[in-house]
Amino acid sequence: MLFLAAPAFAQPSILGDWTGVLDISAVQPGGPQLTLVLHVMEEGDGFAATLDSPDQGAFGIPADEATFDGETLAFAVGSIGASYTGTVNTDGSQIEGTFNQGPMELPLVLMPYEAAEEMAAAADTKPAAIKPGDYSGSWAGAMPIPNGGEMRLTFHLTKAEDGSYTAVLDAPGQADNLDLGEIMVQGRSVNIDIMGQARFTGTVAEDERSMEGEMAQGDQKQPVTLTRQ
Repeated sequence: MLFLAAPAFAQPSILGDWTGVLDISAVQPGGPQLTLVLHVMEEGDGFAATLDSPDQGAFGIPADEATFDGETLAFAVGSIGASYTGTVNTDGSQIEGTFNQGPMELPLVLMPYEAAEEMAAAADTKPAAIKPGDYSGSWAGAMPIPNGGEMRLTFHLTKAEDGSYTAVLDAPGQADNLDLGEIMVQGRSVNIDIMGQARFTGTVAEDERSMEGEMAQGDQKQPVTLTRQ
């Protein structure tokens, strides 16, 4: 009698980037569809994960814990009161599960995520020539969120013929083309009031391609570095 060993099957890899869409309208009429991006990494003998919500301008929100037993992926993000449990299919091409946040419970299917080619190409684009002393254009950066992660910000500055500046703010999930009106620019110092609720103050670098500053709101201050686009 011959005893044949059962063939060994490799476990699907969970490492890497995954994306899916939460349909909030399923539990909240008129609610949006939110894209989520999950990043899973090795950490010691286990796993670590961070979560992005690009539509809300939130990136790198750390998971408190992440586990994978070869079939089931689970993670929890305490800072936003969320958790997820999903089953990975046999070839590792899909995770089907449920996303929970407070009383909300929604199906969420995650697929492997790759940045769009045009985004990668844009990252390789050389900055356009600038006119010394003119800070017109788009300045983009990220502000740390106290509970973890970050919020993307883009200020669009326009210089008038009289030398004064106006600003418009884009912050996904917070502000879209928000007209901030006239701002204060003195030498390399830039001071932008945001609707009387927050204030950005920064200093333009000598090459005029970046701006180091901070965002102040109430008693809280967060460092922000803006890069000229």
